[in-house]
Amino acid sequence: MQLTTVICNYNTRDELARCLESLQDTGGDVTHAIIVVDNASKDGSAALVCERFPAVRLIESGANRWYTGGNNLGMRAAQGDYVLILNPDTIMQPGVLHTLVEYLDQHPDVGAVTSRMTFADGTVQSICSRSAGFVDNLLGYTVLGVLFSGWRERRRRVMWYDGWHRDTTRPVEVAPGSCLMVRRALLQQIDYFDERLKLFFTDDDLCRQIRNTGAAIHFVADATIIHDEHASLDKVPRLTTHVYFRDLIRYTRKYSGVAAAVVMAVLVLPTRAAMLIKQSLR
Repeated sequence: MQLTTVICNYNTRDELARCLESLQDTGGDVTHAIIVVDNASKDGSAALVCERFPAVRLIESGANRWYTGGNNLGMRAAQGDYVLILNPDTIMQPGVLHTLVEYLDQHPDVGAVTSRMTFADGTVQSICSRSAGFVDNLLGYTVLGVLFSGWRERRRRVMWYDGWHRDTTRPVEVAPGSCLMVRRALLQQIDYFDERLKLFFTDDDLCRQIRNTGAAIHFVADATIIHDEHASLDKVPRLTTHVYFRDLIRYTRKYSGVAAAVVMAVLVLPTRAAMLIKQSLR
């Protein structure tokens, strides 16, 4: 077997069905297995997989293990040379799996690849970036970004590869976990996702770990998927906000130290309060 696709699902039954249908039509000559990890959904997602997709292996976590824990269950059960980490709110286009597998086969120095992504209307998504540092996150998530908006925007343009229209294949530092194909041996080497991060900054962290092994990460422009962003997160906005800032602080502590995490925790308080107030007024 060449590839196992792992999908972590939480209450996105309809999106999951579309994703699985598209996967069945795009495998081509790739020997391919699919694992769905259901994080104790309440919308009938698990029953859907059993009834409509009997060839798919279903792992029921028994509780919400979040994005990282759910994906880790699936990745540890995966087989083959490569693992595709895939969100349920994606629709695969014909030939994508073959293109990404072939690219990794032909580029042994590349540890992971992602595809071009569009919205349903065909608009290209500006995915992939350089790795954000402590200063970038301060400017992005605290009042400092308002005070130093010009500096923030200059750094943001550099971080998001200003001038690149996602129309050419190139190395990147951070690729999205919504569609990331990784060598399985490499995932074993870095011990998968860090489960101290539950939902956010998981891509940044995993890609840092991949690059720390000396492997490259590439954006492959010849492969395209449709991605309906944040399908499960939009259903629980207040919880999402809480987890977001907790993950931000944990990520800061991991890469910038305790003092930096304390500074971040204090400076994000106004941003956090404003977001919660805005949600309560909806």
